[in-house]
Amino acid sequence: MNPMTPKYVVILISVLIVGLGCGYSIASSTTKPDTEISLEPTPTPKEESKPTPNVAQISANLKDRDTLLRILSRVHDSTEGFEYTENQLKELQANPENKVYSKVLQKFVQSRLNQEVASFQTISDSVNPRSLLITTDDQHAYMVYMKKDYSHDGIWIVSGFMDYMPQENQINEVYTSIPLTEAPGDVKEWAQSLLKQPEWRKEFRTFGDRTYALIKSSSSFSDSVELEEVMNSAGEVYISYQSYQYAANSNMDLINDYLLLELKGPGIRDVIFQNTYSNFPLLEGKEPVPGDEGTISHLKDSIVLDQKFMELAAMGKIRGVEYGIGAPEAEVVAKWGKPHEVGSRQVEFQRWYNYQLSFWPPDHKIGAIRILGASVPYTLAQIKKTLGNPKSEVNGVDGVWSLLYQAGDYELYVNASTPTGQIESVMLKKKE
Repeated sequence: MNPMTPKYVVILISVLIVGLGCGYSIASSTTKPDTEISLEPTPTPKEESKPTPNVAQISANLKDRDTLLRILSRVHDSTEGFEYTENQLKELQANPENKVYSKVLQKFVQSRLNQEVASFQTISDSVNPRSLLITTDDQHAYMVYMKKDYSHDGIWIVSGFMDYMPQENQINEVYTSIPLTEAPGDVKEWAQSLLKQPEWRKEFRTFGDRTYALIKSSSSFSDSVELEEVMNSAGEVYISYQSYQYAANSNMDLINDYLLLELKGPGIRDVIFQNTYSNFPLLEGKEPVPGDEGTISHLKDSIVLDQKFMELAAMGKIRGVEYGIGAPEAEVVAKWGKPHEVGSRQVEFQRWYNYQLSFWPPDHKIGAIRILGASVPYTLAQIKKTLGNPKSEVNGVDGVWSLLYQAGDYELYVNASTPTGQIESVMLKKKE
């Protein structure tokens, strides 16, 4: 992502959609082909249903997430739970996508509820099990309960859900989440200046009688922000959010670059931001700054050349390094900052500590990764003992001793300047 051109995601309410994909199918009927799993819900006792408001009423009521959560916590009139047989769990385990909770969640909403997700938000203190507040395109609100089953390879399953439609005038707005394109001119100018910055930012500003808060992720393609809660107490607004890093091959259109909130209520004096959960290390409670020591210090660590290393190499990846073959240059620079060196060694490279990356035209994605000897504490003899005999071997040609190992569609070159000396570099690239 170009930091000068942030993506704008239009949302229904305060939380943007993150990481949705396909999960598994849960059908409402009891007769299905053998290849499809059928789950029978076990409903809890229900009270008499409340009148259903019209769509306009619901749309307005769904804007205030915090009051909606408080109402939902007291409602138990439509909870349904699920139980799974061992055969069903084993079949779910066979699909690796079921290890991603957002994919499981989306498929559940599509197949069991016959709806499309407009937004979702983790609202529980724990991430496993986790409770999520879901809104759908038809203006419904649901509580969905999920858990990770470690006895079946860490798959996520839906353990229950609750349907709720808020009534007219039950909710008063505390905030509204708006896309940048719909912001007033002065707010847009302020927000755009922050969105151009490469690092995570959390700021608020008052324009006359209107107060706005902005939370933005870094310029990395993989960083995303998810709103958790907003509370207003006597003019002090508390905003809780979560930060995520996703795989380089994730759907970029579903990653949330920023949240822009218009805060409601008179006399707002201060806004306090709190990161309540992150799936990557924080530095003193804050998101890392691109290129600082805490962000790239792992590029000085020694690698372990073993069979696990080769398994990841077969996928174009280096163990412990977030970017592999095919990652865009813009994303690497956004996260790691400016390289320590730009040079040429047969092809041009950019170096961060002990890693040299070559970005190949025309799309400027990583084509080769070279790890310098300071991070490779081995000799050629030790590598042969650990990895076995190479596919080919070069002995002293032009003063280079080199071993070539095949790793799937990739090649791993292990190089030294003497037959008994320390390794000077290891290079991974795609087989030509």
